[in-house]
Formats: sequence, C-alpha cells, structure tokens
Amino acid sequence: MPQQIILAYGLLAVLISIVHAIGRKAIISRIASSLFLVGQLGLTLAVIRFAGATPFGFFTFDSFAIIFLSVGTLIAVAAFCHSRRYIVEEEGRQDSLVRAQYFAALTALTAAVSFAVLSADMAVTWIFVEVTTLSASALIFYRRTPGAVEATWKYVFACSISLVLVYVGILFASLSMGSAESEGVSYAALTTLLASLDPFWLKMAFIFVFVGYTAKMSLVPMFTAGIDAKDKAPTPAAAMLSSVVMNAGFAGFYRFYAIVSHTSIAHWASSITLFTGLLSVFIAAVYLVRVNNVKRLFAYSSVEHMGIVMIGLAAGGVGVYAAILHLVLHSLAKSAVFFHISNFYRVFGSKHISHMGQYIERTPVGGAFLILALLCITAMPPSGLFLTEFIVFKSLADTSSWLSLALLMIVLCVIVWAISRDVLAILFLAPKHTASHKAVIETNPPVIETFWQFTLLLLSIWLGLFTPDWLQKLILEATSLVLQ
Repeated sequence: MPQQIILAYGLLAVLISIVHAIGRKAIISRIASSLFLVGQLGLTLAVIRFAGATPFGFFTFDSFAIIFLSVGTLIAVAAFCHSRRYIVEEEGRQDSLVRAQYFAALTALTAAVSFAVLSADMAVTWIFVEVTTLSASALIFYRRTPGAVEATWKYVFACSISLVLVYVGILFASLSMGSAESEGVSYAALTTLLASLDPFWLKMAFIFVFVGYTAKMSLVPMFTAGIDAKDKAPTPAAAMLSSVVMNAGFAGFYRFYAIVSHTSIAHWASSITLFTGLLSVFIAAVYLVRVNNVKRLFAYSSVEHMGIVMIGLAAGGVGVYAAILHLVLHSLAKSAVFFHISNFYRVFGSKHISHMGQYIERTPVGGAFLILALLCITAMPPSGLFLTEFIVFKSLADTSSWLSLALLMIVLCVIVWAISRDVLAILFLAPKHTASHKAVIETNPPVIETFWQFTLLLLSIWLGLFTPDWLQKLILEATSLVLQ
C-alpha cells in the first residue's frame, strides 16, 4: 500500500503540472490546484497512517518525515490560496501562459519538497532537491523583469554548483563504505556500516554535503542566491522558499549528520556545524543593520534562524530537540510574514522600508499582525521561538561552550534591535520617501489571506509554548537519529 501511495502521488503531481502548463484558463488552474491539494493532504494522512513504512527502500515514513511533510502541506495550501489573488492582481500585466507556468512550477515545487523530506537515500534526496531548484527558478522568473532574470540565473547557478558539491559528497560517502559501496548510499546502509566507514572519506563527504546544502538552508557560505530569490520571487513563492525549501535542504543534511554523529568524526563535524551556525548568525546581523528592503529584511532573518538551528544541532542533547522544533516554528511564522508582504505592496506600492510608515493607522488588522509577527520573528514572548532559543542557550551552557553562548547572545541583541527598528518604523513613523508606484489603499487585508496568516502565526506560538504530546513524541523520535 505505501508503494502505491508514492506512485499515485507522483503521478498526480506530474499530471497536474502538465494540466497547469497546457491549460490556459483560470477555471482549469483552480480545479487542478484543488485536486493537487487534495492529493497532498491525502499523502500526508497516508504517511501518518503507515508510519514506519519504507516504500521501495528509497522513501521512509519516519517521524522526521511526518513532521516536515505536515508542515510543508499546511504551508503549501496557504501558498496556493495566496497565489490565486496574487495572480489576479498581476493578470493585467501577464498573459495566461505566465499564470499557467506559475501554477505548474508551484505544484512541482511542492511535490519535490515532499519527496525530499520522505527520501531514505542520499541520491534520491539529491535528485528531488535538484528538482526544487528547477521549479523554484520558474517561480522566481515570474515577472520577466531584468531583476527577476538576474535573480533566477543567480539562483540556478549557485544551487547547481552547490548540488554538484553534494553529488561529490555522495561519491565520497560511497568510497567511505569500502567494498560495501555496491549496496548503495541509502541512510540505512550507511547506518549498518558505521563501525567500518573510512574516516577520511567520511570527512570529505561531510564537508561537501554540508557546504552543498547551505544554498537551500540559507546558511554561510551559499546563502546569497537565496536572498535574491526571495526578494524577486512573488510573495507566495518567497514564503515557500523561506520555509519548506529550507526544510528540504535541512532534511538532506540532517539525515547524513545523523550518520556522522555516530562515528569517530562526530566531534569534528559538530565543531564545523557550530562554527557555521555562529558565522551565519553574525553575517545575518551585519546585513540586517543596513537593509532597506522588507523582503530582504525577513530573508536575512531566515539566515539567522537557520544558524540557530545549526548551533542547537551541534550542541547536542536537548539542543537537537530545540533545533527541530525551532525549524518547525520558524517555518510557520516566516511563511506567514512573507505572505503578508503582499499587503505592503497594496498599501505602500513598494517593498522599500523608507517608503513605508504609519501602517497601523492605514490598516489596523495588518498592523496587529505585524506587531505579533515582530514578536515571533525576534523570538520575544509569547513567541514559541523564545522557548527554543532558550533551550539552545541551555544546551550550550551544558557543554560549557561559554564563548559561543556569549557571542550568540550579543549578536542576537543586535539582530533584535535591527529588525525592531525597521518594523516599528513601518508601524508608527511617517514614510521617509514616497514610492514611485501608485499604492492601492486598503483598510485591511482580504479575509482569506488574514485567516491563513494569523493561523500560521498563532500555530507557531501555540506549538512552541504548549507543545502537544504527539508533536513532542515525533520530535523525540526524530532526534533519536542523532542521539541514539
């Protein structure tokens, strides 16, 4: 049964993408999107129902997959809902072919991310993460402007180079298996050979895999292309890039890190992971101090939060639990924020912070959302991220990593100040400049969009402060991959 589910979902995703690509009418797009979302929900429920299954040996329905598939499905539904109005607003400037390509790419991206988090093989993960590059590039290219073209080529080039590095890392991982390399590079096969894996080739594999996946995870050193992509992509697509695509990259890294953590190079790998996390948080702080673009503001915030995830993972112990929960909460909160950016365009006609101001007076509901979003993104109470960051701090203290803890806390203070300065200016101060584009003044965002944005944000708070037992159990089972 699980094998039939995988095949049915894959076939559905391909067929719906084709229907979107060749069906130019809006009604066809709406029907096809609805059918795909039903299939996406069906896949999620089936993975939960058949938890523990390993269809074809290339996929796994384990706790890690259940967590991030569920998060991805929820955000994908919201993305399709937001895309409908976004496309309608752009209809006067774009033809039906562009709309068709957009929904085909959004379908392919959602399916690729789903398969990536379900993957039980290094090569299969690599394949579907590469598909996310191709489908995301079509979304970034949506407006066909010079800036969009440049961002698309940057994203394709950077991600292609990074995934070549991952591919080389996979080859090194197979070399570390010695004579058993014929068994393939599934995570299960590597796990059974932990005692015999060659440390030299395993180190080489870790470096290439880690650096390669940083492009998707928005980490140093390959984070820059993702920043441009989130800036130029339509806001529903940017929300996907800042959440589920990052999760797909993390899935590829985490499953391999779980193997490395049980070998003789575990301490060495955790040191590299910790350094990369700290450096990513620092780099994010440097850019956040001077940024004047609201999409880039929140994109650099994603670099910060993924850095915190890496720090928690490297600290080990309860830090691994905090890292996974932090990523879940961040995905929900950050996607909600990116969805809301569409309303900035409608109210101010710009994405530049200097063109924005007195937002809470122009749209009270939007202002209330932005205040809550500020608390969530900066990990201030009642944000669930406050709890996960506190646990990361504790995990660093438990391992006597006092210098890392001190550096992290200092840099986070700078980040909180930088983000709060810009967001509070948008909320309460008068705009410094007038936007060149005419704004469409609205009292409040559309009801359906407001519902999804507040739902995702409040869910991030609730799951963090009042984590239900079933989610705790899933996360603990996912952490056992590293801590067992």
